[in-house]
Amino acid sequence: MNKNKTIWDTVNLETNKTGNTEKINTLNSDGNSISNCQEIANAFNKYFLTTAKSINTKQNELSSHNVDNTTPFII
Repeated sequence: MNKNKTIWDTVNLETNKTGNTEKINTLNSDGNSISNCQEIANAFNKYFLTTAKSINTKQNELSSHNVDNTTPFII
């Protein structure tokens, strides 16, 4: 068995998480209801990319204020 899958299966078991098999039929994104699977995937991608960029920007701002690398970063 794949080591990564085994690890994630254990993590999910210990955190009481199981795979979600519900399909997302529609998504409200930027005030628009979308139902096309590719558009839904693109909306999630845009959300996570924007979130990652925001976290990176905040971390860079903290670094520029002489915060040492041992200080926990809290969003």
